[in-house]
Amino acid sequence: MNLTEMKARVREDLQDMDSENYRWTDDEVEGAIERVVTEYSLHAPIEQQNDIATTEGDTELDISSLTGLLEIESVEFPIGQSPKYLQRFEYWAGNLYLQDEGDGEDSRVRWLKKHALTAEATTIPIEHEEIIVLGATGYLAMSASAYTVDRASIAGRYGTTSYRAWGKERLIRYDRKLKAVTGTSKVIPHQLYTEE
Repeated sequence: MNLTEMKARVREDLQDMDSENYRWTDDEVEGAIERVVTEYSLHAPIEQQNDIATTEGDTELDISSLTGLLEIESVEFPIGQSPKYLQRFEYWAGNLYLQDEGDGEDSRVRWLKKHALTAEATTIPIEHEEIIVLGATGYLAMSASAYTVDRASIAGRYGTTSYRAWGKERLIRYDRKLKAVTGTSKVIPHQLYTEE
């Protein structure tokens, strides 16, 4: 499901499909979806591995090619030793520093990446699309309940109460599903170092 399809699905659950009279703007719907995709990514990130060249005599590793980076899991350098030689490293302000100086050879970086949901494609598995819908609709309903407080409307005070109750119920289900995803795809970090 791409972003356009996701927006339509979210609007369908919100019963907000009259394009001439949307309750939520496209920016609001996209903002809620983006928020949920980020939260989902923190619970079930994409596991990536890239070989990146070190610089001779320098401890800094250029990781500018790692777009959507959430976290560095490990850096193997040099590659191919048994057991693996994992570097102690420091990740600070977008820069990665190794304990050992480079020699021009590749290092192997294992890292966690944020999911993408664009008009062209998505990295979110089909079985988890409902999680995105639940979260986005929950947040949008809660924002509508906050907006309608102390404002005159056809539904009166019941409109605010209904949005809040429905949104809260969606967010509870969303939170449960996120926790379930975390339990099944949790990355367990390990550190292996050779004795010198």
